[in-house]
Amino acid sequence: MQYFGTLETKYDEVFLTSSYLYFPKENETVTVTEIKAMIQTHKQRKNFIVGTVFFYNPYVAPVGYDSNKFLLDQEFDAYGEMVELQIENTLTVFKNAIKNCEGKLIEFKNLFNLNEKNINASTLLMKFNADLEKYNSNLNTEFERDIMYVDAQNYIPNGRFVFFAWGDKLNAKEFPYIFEYAKAIYDNSVKLGKKVAFAYKKERSLEFSVSLLQFSNPGENLKFKNSITASIKECFKKDTVEPISYE
Repeated sequence: MQYFGTLETKYDEVFLTSSYLYFPKENETVTVTEIKAMIQTHKQRKNFIVGTVFFYNPYVAPVGYDSNKFLLDQEFDAYGEMVELQIENTLTVFKNAIKNCEGKLIEFKNLFNLNEKNINASTLLMKFNADLEKYNSNLNTEFERDIMYVDAQNYIPNGRFVFFAWGDKLNAKEFPYIFEYAKAIYDNSVKLGKKVAFAYKKERSLEFSVSLLQFSNPGENLKFKNSITASIKECFKKDTVEPISYE
C-alpha cells in the first residue's frame, strides 16, 4: 500500500488537507503524478475512489521524515504539494480490512485537519467550537476555514461508502457546534445515499451510537483496540459495508 497527501502550514501549525490510500496491483509502485491523475476530474475520482473513511484528526509525516518530531522543525519544504506519506497504525487497520480494491483509492477525511497528537484538550476544543459557531457567517475564524475544516453543509463524499471512525470524543452538551458540524457531515452522507458504516460498542446499541455520533477507532480506544479492529474487518467482509458492533 502507498499513502499520499497534501500538507499545508499557516501560523506555525501544520494541516493535512487531503490524503488517499492506494491499493496496488501485484508488484506495483505508483508515483505522486499517477495519483494526481486519478483524482484530477470528477469522472476520474468516480472511477478510482472506492470510498471515504472519516477520522477525527491526522497525525502523519511524509516518507523520510520523523513522525515523532514537529514537521516545521525538519526542513520539509513541500507544503501545498502532494507527497507520499508514512502509513501509520490506524491506517494499517483499514489496509488489512478492505479487500478487492487493487488499482483503487480510499480517501481519508478528518473532522479537524490539524496534524497533531492529542488535540482533544478542552482549550483547543473550545477554540474549534467557537470557530464552528462562526463558520457559516462572515466572522473571522481562528483557524483558516479552508485548511482546517470540512464544508459540512456542502460536502459530498467520494466513493460508494463512508466509514466513520472519528472515535468516541464528541460531546453535544459541552461543544454543541462541533457536534452540529459532525452531524451535518453524517446526515449528508446518509441523504446522498452513501453506504454508511462504523464500529460501535454493542451495549451502547446502534441507534444510540448514531444519536451520539460516536464511531469507534482502535487508535483512540486502546482498551478495546483488538475488538474494534476485528469489528472493522467484519464491516468490510460483505460486498456492502455495514455497521458492526463489538464487545
